[in-house]
Amino acid sequence: MNPPVAPDSAWTRRHWLKTVALSAVAGACRRSVAAAPNSARAPVVAVSDAHRKAWRAVIEDAITRKAIPGGALVVLSHGHVVFREAFGTAAFDSARPFTVDAPCFIASLTKPISATFMVMLHERGVISLDDPVDKYLPEFKGIRLKGAAPAAAMRVWHLLSHRSGLPGNADPGDLQPPTMATAERFSLADAVAHYLEGGLLAEPGARFSYGHSGYMVAARIAEVVLGQRYERLLEENLLHPLGMMHTTFFPEPATLAAAPTRYLPSPAGPTRDTRVMPLPRRGGLINPAGGLCSRLDDMAAFVALHLNRGRAADKPLIAASQLARMYRPHPPRATETAEGGGTGYGLGWNVIAAGKIVRHLGASGTLAWLDLEHQHAGVLLTQVKWGAGNRPLIPRLMKEVQTSFAGPAESARNSGSRD
Repeated sequence: MNPPVAPDSAWTRRHWLKTVALSAVAGACRRSVAAAPNSARAPVVAVSDAHRKAWRAVIEDAITRKAIPGGALVVLSHGHVVFREAFGTAAFDSARPFTVDAPCFIASLTKPISATFMVMLHERGVISLDDPVDKYLPEFKGIRLKGAAPAAAMRVWHLLSHRSGLPGNADPGDLQPPTMATAERFSLADAVAHYLEGGLLAEPGARFSYGHSGYMVAARIAEVVLGQRYERLLEENLLHPLGMMHTTFFPEPATLAAAPTRYLPSPAGPTRDTRVMPLPRRGGLINPAGGLCSRLDDMAAFVALHLNRGRAADKPLIAASQLARMYRPHPPRATETAEGGGTGYGLGWNVIAAGKIVRHLGASGTLAWLDLEHQHAGVLLTQVKWGAGNRPLIPRLMKEVQTSFAGPAESARNSGSRD
């Protein structure tokens, strides 16, 4: 059954359904980013063999050090894929290669995808990021902070920037993925009820607390306003128009069988993650902050959307002026990021240089970044959770790629050397 539509949202839903025609246009032009660039007008950027060799060396070194068994990397420049390769094996104890088609759990790379969708809703007038949450979820009018009403209104942008005042990953009361997987017929509506019962831990806007809660509430807003489950809305209006046909909250058994082995960090090196993967049941609770399974080409299509200023297959999907809001800290003077440093968290992205360079990690060993100033981007997929052994990959890889496009001096400033 579809989620109920708010009584005052009938016009909004009709208006949204009209705008879905844009998705149909983009869908008719679906194609692999690796197979064809999005814009024939984009300049062709030559990448030297020396630069490609340097990129390979970073990943091959991690494999030699047994920090990872393998991985896959794609680099784009001006909307063109200029590098797309896989390395190593799918497991330390296997000869099966890690391929560019390997399905990977992308963990928190789900966040910039969900945030992009919410920005799309904002642009099309379905919601406003600046509206109070209780405009769409009236039950939030009664949320409490230490037994009293909060002084500030919780706004939609607070949800996407981890400043809602709701619990984060490190706080008691957060819903962790294992909890989600074991709950029978648990939904986003149930998650919202859980957070309402627990109340706020801080005034909205006052505290950065990285986690799932804000994205669950934001996804529930989309469900209520548009009257469909979140995963369907995301697929039909963002994933499928981008050609991201292999990106899903519900991987099939054959997909799971083809996935690389997952590993956890340890002092002795990566150890096989023997925990049961917390997959959602159909009709159950999905994790809009970290639950997607994807592939390299799909993620290339996603970062290409941002490089191409909101255009897909040379058709407008999201206005560049609205996407730009994602790339600056919220609030403007914020400095905290999900990675413990940097210049702030935007909407679904860690900000490395405001308006210029953003990135996000997925705990499963994934990385995506955008260099908007020099018009390049990259995605790295592994399945070894970030730890002391593989974390040096992040600044080394970004620095080598940025050197290729921006020069060594600037790449040293912007590669996120704090890692």
